[in-house]
Formats: sequence, structure tokens, C-alpha cells
Amino acid sequence: MNSKGLGRRWWLGPLILALAWSLALAAGTHAVPQEGDALPGILIRAEELKALLDKKDPHLRIIDFRHKAKYYLGHIPGAIQVWRPETADREQPWPGMPASRPQMERLLGRLGIGPKNTLVIYSDQCDHTHLWWILAYHGFPLEQLKLLDGGLEAWKGKGYPTQLTSPRPKPTTFKFPASSRNFLLADLEQVKAALSAPGSVILDVRSQDLYLGERTKEGAARRGHIPGAVWVYWGEARVKEGPDKGCWKSAQEIRRLYEGRGVTPDKDIYLYGHTDLIATYTLMSLYLAGYPLDKLHVYAGSWIQWSRSGEPVATGFPGPAK
Repeated sequence: MNSKGLGRRWWLGPLILALAWSLALAAGTHAVPQEGDALPGILIRAEELKALLDKKDPHLRIIDFRHKAKYYLGHIPGAIQVWRPETADREQPWPGMPASRPQMERLLGRLGIGPKNTLVIYSDQCDHTHLWWILAYHGFPLEQLKLLDGGLEAWKGKGYPTQLTSPRPKPTTFKFPASSRNFLLADLEQVKAALSAPGSVILDVRSQDLYLGERTKEGAARRGHIPGAVWVYWGEARVKEGPDKGCWKSAQEIRRLYEGRGVTPDKDIYLYGHTDLIATYTLMSLYLAGYPLDKLHVYAGSWIQWSRSGEPVATGFPGPAK
């Protein structure tokens, strides 16, 4: 090529570099990377799950954690259906309290799950983290628990098939490992103690209007929040637009979000929502971002229990308790 031709194309090098840099930046704002990040392997992408299905991995079990009506309208091939009432403690007055160990063992046995199975859990909102939390609480091996990043919508977004028929698993006898992770569950008294404990923070993950006390939801006796609670809406850890919509943001973004509000990895963090459901999503967000799991405690009674307890509440942004 002559010097004239080179002169006409001087701009190609800078343009290619700029495009590469833009793509790198875009990649950094999407879902949590599976390699080279704080906790690779907890999430599974739709294409990875499809590859496991194509290989007919004998240890794979997929759990659709949605209402049965949604499940029968279409689910990931081979998925077995479970819903919240089956995982709730029927003896407790507060919604979302985790089912007992024997109750969960019977459920998993009915689903044909054994000690060598790897579970991939998905939903269409944030419910899948609720089941992950219950299983982790009872001691299920963490390396055998995975969440489908982006849920069913991510699967459909790749054009992968769904099915209407459901499998019929062969029942087993399931037993959890001997040790539980009791630290994952906090009660009212522990949250009260955390109010004045150095090195502890209470994290309210509800919408801003609920935190401020501008409205409330069914089941709560009063409006507002636990005095001194930090507010970070649970959905801020999700990608809002683009091909990774509904997936978790990168670990770096999640850490910046929470550390910017004083929620740092060195603290014991007590999480609550209206019920425990969205609190478990935030627990998973923090865990993915590298926060120690034993520092993360879900207050399962959440706002419903606190609002009925007679304990003080606060409204507006942080100020005096009422």
C-alpha cells in the first residue's frame, strides 16, 4: 500500500481501540463475571445451563421456584416445580420463616434429590434466592447450589425452549449434612441487640416509600422502618436494561453501592424487607460481591413482625424514633 492509501486510513487504529475500550466498559456493567471475580460458580448463565442439559448431566436437578400456574404455562425442560408454601414453617405466625429441617428433607426426598445432585434454581423475580437461603441455612453444600442469573427471562432471551410437561422424579431419602448455618437467620431479639452493637448495621431493602413510612403493605401494623436502619433498595443490584436485564450487576458495582452507604464487609449485616423474600436477594447480592457469608443475617420476621412487636419505629430519613 502506498503512503497515500495509508494516509487515508490513519484513523482505523484509534477507531478500533476506541471500540474495544467501549466493549470492555459495557461488559463491566453487566452481570457478575463467572471467572476472576469474588465468588465464581455461584451463578450459572443460560448458555451454561443449556450446555449441561445437552450433555445430559446425570447429577443436574433444575428447580422452578414459581407458582404452579406459571410453571404449567412453560418451564425449562426437566425442571421440577416448588413454591413458597412448601418451604415455609407452618408453625410460625410470620410469613417466610424457613421450614424445619425434617420438613425440607421430606420435600427434597419427594423431589428425588440426593447428596450428589447439583441444584440450579430459577424464578421470574427474586424468589429463587429465598430457596437458596433456606437450603444454605440447613447446611446444603454451597458448591452444589447455583442460581440461574436472570431467571427464566434470561433463558427465553437466548431463544432456548420451554416445555409444558413435568418430570416424575423417583423419591429418595434425603438428609442434610450434620451442621447447619444458623447465622443466616436472625430473630427479633438479635436485631434489637444489633441496634446498639458496634460493628453491626441494619439494612432495609424495601422500596423508598415503605422505608419512609409514606405507605405500608398488607400484614404490617405500622408504617416506617427500624430506627437507625440504612436503606438500599434490593433492585439496585440488578441490571436494569440491555441484554443482561434482570441479572446481577458486577461484584465491583455491588460493593460500591453498599460501601457507599456504610454497609461494609467487616460489619455484621442484618437484612429485612416487608417479609424475608427480598432480603434474601440482597444477601445473595452481598455474598456475590465478596461479603463474608457468616456476616449476613436475614431477619425473617422482617417488617411485619417488627411493626407488630411494640418496638419503636422511625419515619422519614434517619431521625428520632417514634
